[in-house]
Amino acid sequence: MTRWIFAVVGLLGAVTASAVELGQVAPETRGERLLYDQTLDLADLRGKTVLLDFWASWCGPCKQSLPMLDQLRSDLVAGGYPDLFEIVAVNLDENPEAARRFLKRYPVSYPVIADPEASLAAVYKIPTMPTSFIINPQGVVTWRHEGFRPSEISEIRKQLVQTMNGQP
Repeated sequence: MTRWIFAVVGLLGAVTASAVELGQVAPETRGERLLYDQTLDLADLRGKTVLLDFWASWCGPCKQSLPMLDQLRSDLVAGGYPDLFEIVAVNLDENPEAARRFLKRYPVSYPVIADPEASLAAVYKIPTMPTSFIINPQGVVTWRHEGFRPSEISEIRKQLVQTMNGQP
């Protein structure tokens, strides 16, 4: 399944004009929330710093990254940043039920949208799981991170706080 999804992402990415680059306005990003019957649109979060995180239930590092990002979110909210940022996860499972099972085992407090056709992944040209982007309050992509190791959470935190504080 992993090869199939990345083959599709690669094929779809080939017809996309260009990958999302740092300094570029984030493309239109919306999807159905996985655990709620509603749509989430990234444009509705303008004015906040957003960590956009692409993941899948079959991704080994995602078993660590999602809970650690959830803890990071809790820490930042408690630290005085509740209205300045949000984490939005984009799930790439073909079967949303697999993602729901994953989230029962590894629950998160931030919104998760489904991308079962990998159309958002194609636009963002996701090379590996997980891949994250930081988008500033003006909607501009300021940072990209591929993969995940627990030791990297401090760098993710640093980048988020710098962006929330208006630093490049």
